[in-house]
Amino acid sequence: MQKLAWALEEKLADCIHLQTQEEKICHILLALDELSFCEKISFFRYSPIGSVGEGVAAMQDGQLQSISYIRDDIRSLPIVKTAVEKRKTTYHEGKEIITLISSRYHRTEPLKALLVIPIVVNNMTIAYICCEFIKNNVRFNEQELEQFTIFGQLTGELFVQPQNYAHPKLSPRENQVLRALANGLSTKELTSLLALSEATIKQYIKSILIKLGAKNRTHAVSIYLGQMG
Repeated sequence: MQKLAWALEEKLADCIHLQTQEEKICHILLALDELSFCEKISFFRYSPIGSVGEGVAAMQDGQLQSISYIRDDIRSLPIVKTAVEKRKTTYHEGKEIITLISSRYHRTEPLKALLVIPIVVNNMTIAYICCEFIKNNVRFNEQELEQFTIFGQLTGELFVQPQNYAHPKLSPRENQVLRALANGLSTKELTSLLALSEATIKQYIKSILIKLGAKNRTHAVSIYLGQMG
């Protein structure tokens, strides 16, 4: 598995130059597929508002396909929910997964195991990858699962917006505040960084939420990161 981890890191390094989010997602799916450790790999964007997982693309039998028609409430998918909330890779196999996944994963040939890798940016899950084991399952120990968790963190770094990115609906100062929030800074830390009062920072955040139609800070950051590519 250590060899697998190294191979994954090398593949990620190869796609740093890619410009769009879609190109990066396809590259990641192709990289995982080349390792041939499972039969189907799917990439989902995740929004904390409503706990929604939205399908982007999948790789099966060497073919890329769109899965944009899939929209899951992960609260009904305990395997995925655990990975997303704890920001750690989960793996389940055997009969137990029948009660932990939706009917979408049920097929004529029973699913033998499911690996879920959260994609994390600034301690927040923005996406996840589902690896389906249909013909054979593989046993992973804790150290090996941790390697996949690290892979998810490294993958997340690929999707971080460059510092010069500006959301068109926001003013320069609002973009500066939102970038800081995306980097995990608190309101108090923002006051020191931007030399503004806490009340002013809160007013900027309120304006950002209104302009982006966001329900809270986490949702605003999710919208911001979702503009990648």
